[in-house]
Amino acid sequence: MPTNNLINPLALGKVLKKYNLTPQNKQQVVLLSKRKITTWSAIHRLARKLEFRKSVVDQQQQQQQQ
Repeated sequence: MPTNNLINPLALGKVLKKYNLTPQNKQQVVLLSKRKITTWSAIHRLARKLEFRKSVVDQQQQQQQQ
């Protein structure tokens, strides 16, 4: 499993722009990237998971309003 000790900030910025995340969720992704050993797949996986959770919460709120 390839690991990155130093995450490229430009590439991390692209990941943050790719997914529709709240500022708090972006902070979680950045904290994960600052760990000593992390993989790009782990960063993408966390971003997808956070984006999905946000979409589910938004859908539930819309249903409650109707």
